[in-house]
Amino acid sequence: MTENHPPRLKREMSGFGGLVITLTNLSPSIGVFLAASDVMHQSGSWVLAACCLAVVLGVLVSGLYAELGSAFPHAGGEYTILGKTLGPTFGFGIAISSLLTNPVALALSAIGVTDSLRQVWPDLPPLPTALSCIVIVSVLAALSIRLNALITGLFLVVEIAALAATTVIGFAHPHRDLIATTLHPQMTNGHGALMAVPLGVMGLAGAGAVYALNGYGSAIFFGEEVKGARRKMWWMVLGALGVGAATILPPVAAVIVGARDLGALSASETPVLTFLHDAASPPMAKAISLGVAVAIFNAMIAIALTGGRGVYAAARDGAFPEVINRPLRRVHATYGSPWIATLVLGVGGLFLCLLPLNTLILINGNSAGIVYALLAIAVIRGRRTGTTSASRSRMILHPVGPVIVIVTMLSIIAAGLSQAGSGRVGLLVAAGILCAGGAYYQLVVRHRGDWAHHEPDEDPHLS
Repeated sequence: MTENHPPRLKREMSGFGGLVITLTNLSPSIGVFLAASDVMHQSGSWVLAACCLAVVLGVLVSGLYAELGSAFPHAGGEYTILGKTLGPTFGFGIAISSLLTNPVALALSAIGVTDSLRQVWPDLPPLPTALSCIVIVSVLAALSIRLNALITGLFLVVEIAALAATTVIGFAHPHRDLIATTLHPQMTNGHGALMAVPLGVMGLAGAGAVYALNGYGSAIFFGEEVKGARRKMWWMVLGALGVGAATILPPVAAVIVGARDLGALSASETPVLTFLHDAASPPMAKAISLGVAVAIFNAMIAIALTGGRGVYAAARDGAFPEVINRPLRRVHATYGSPWIATLVLGVGGLFLCLLPLNTLILINGNSAGIVYALLAIAVIRGRRTGTTSASRSRMILHPVGPVIVIVTMLSIIAAGLSQAGSGRVGLLVAAGILCAGGAYYQLVVRHRGDWAHHEPDEDPHLS
């Protein structure tokens, strides 16, 4: 096709396919074996309460995503919905942030795949393995959305089986009472003994817990490819959160209950994997490690799918210089995918594999917190101005729900800023990137005068 009539994203995926990819992007295995494991290392048994609170918050945040995603069923995700409701300065803040956070998520996941595989093959070279995973995933994500929905769905079965096995192993041989341990959380004091979890540590752990559940909002990136997206957005988002919570909380609780030594568990750099190799038979531990590797690899596919569509939508609107926009907005004539944008995202992930795991988690967790607060403001403003009137999903408890989200996110951010070290650095980096994106719009794009949100064809499957 010519540049005047380029190929477009294909509206060929069912709502169930969108739910599967969204749940894969949330990735319960990443939530348990990477994010919650890191929270466990930071705060010991507080991890379960932190994850439960993140689920409660997620119910409110999912309402934000459903209302805004239904109002704007476009490929641009938060970039589009914040740009439409709060203005392009905020939209560009998110767009530029996504250029970092999506490759960060790819790198984080690739490291997770490598760690899991090394439990089975200890001599596996870490960096080449992680880089190879990103290359393979990027190529797969550049194929058709329906094929990727099928692949991720099959891998999701393996993922849930690994999480179920972890839950059974933990609860089969309990070493402590779950309720008492949750109500009186303890962590290592660094000298072989246990101590109560400080309030500041609890707040900092909240960012990691948010990341453990983050991903249910990625359904909004497939608004141009799901049939009847306006009607189906709410159950794609809520369904992913519900299944995610049901598959993340039990294994996290099982690890806390089943660990022989809670202090040693929280002192470990990889608590969940350490628990498995201590509590399970060697063949079972290796089988679960392989299942986790497959599951995290599966999540990488979904991350590449959503991230590539975000980059594509920004380029389609003219967010970058034309020499960059032109290739990034191309859609493959056969696969109907933004293949160049997807591959470029993967290249970014290759470089970010060099960062420490904890830094990657904190950057993404705090970025999610900032985005949640902005989405809450967007829902309030969208209702007042009428810009979200086309939505088929209205958030419950409005405006109390959005206000709760804003206050909670500000509290988590304040807790992170109060802690010196990587927590504060992660927040400042995330906020700095958002500000840089807004400044880019104000100083460059606005004066260029050739940027505008692309309005895709209306969904013919609305009724």
